[in-house]
Amino acid sequence: MALKDKVTTALLSDTGRVRQNNEDAVGEDPDIGLLVLADGMGGYNAGEIASGIAVTTVLDVAKRNWPSLKHGQIDATTGLGAESQMLKSAVEDAHRAIHAVAQSQPQCAGMGTTIVTCLLHDDRMSIAYVGDSRLYRFRSGKLEQITRDHSLLEELVARGHYDRDEAKKLVRKNIVTRALGAEPDVQVDAIEEPIEVGDTVLLCSDGLTDMVSDEVIGLTLGKYADNLEYAAKELVALANEAGGKDNISVVLARLNASLVAGKRWYERLMEWF
Repeated sequence: MALKDKVTTALLSDTGRVRQNNEDAVGEDPDIGLLVLADGMGGYNAGEIASGIAVTTVLDVAKRNWPSLKHGQIDATTGLGAESQMLKSAVEDAHRAIHAVAQSQPQCAGMGTTIVTCLLHDDRMSIAYVGDSRLYRFRSGKLEQITRDHSLLEELVARGHYDRDEAKKLVRKNIVTRALGAEPDVQVDAIEEPIEVGDTVLLCSDGLTDMVSDEVIGLTLGKYADNLEYAAKELVALANEAGGKDNISVVLARLNASLVAGKRWYERLMEWF
């Protein structure tokens, strides 16, 4: 069974009810289990350019490197597999491409984008992200946020200065502390998480999470678990009904069959010790 037959996906991006153009971008490569979502920012149409470059670059780099990747090899220092390291490098390539355009094209000066991307492989998902676009895992009726926003609000909470409720009163939650292309350098977070048959993965921009609570998102995914396209449409509709103040993008993937080939990830990890 081919990988794309083991994973069902649905991608949807909407302008919302306030913005004039859509600066979000989404993409996938079903042959390698790759999902990408970016939320651009910048004057004129520069946000669209930044998010478009981000998604295109990650897709191209991953597709080019996938055949020669040493699948299953785990770095003893980072604990990350070759797939995760490749995905992180692809996001770093996207950052450099966006920054170069921003520096060379006056109309693109200051543009940037968030990004969240994941590779579904083996019994794992490799995740690389920058900014406040999120990845959630929905399992057995429970929604769990896997990524942590690179935002001023989350930085204040992480440093222990305030609890989340206090921080929300002090700062807007969508002030990002990292973005692709905005500065010469960027720190890309890469993590790995297990995935099981029946799990649904959600990648989304803050146009969804600012308008719809995690509780409602989880209830929606549970209600429409067997129809991801309808689930995506319903999530976008809920965000628009709540005001649609930003572009809204969702990428959904459900694991229908095991992706394990050969030894499991933790068996390979133990071989390094």
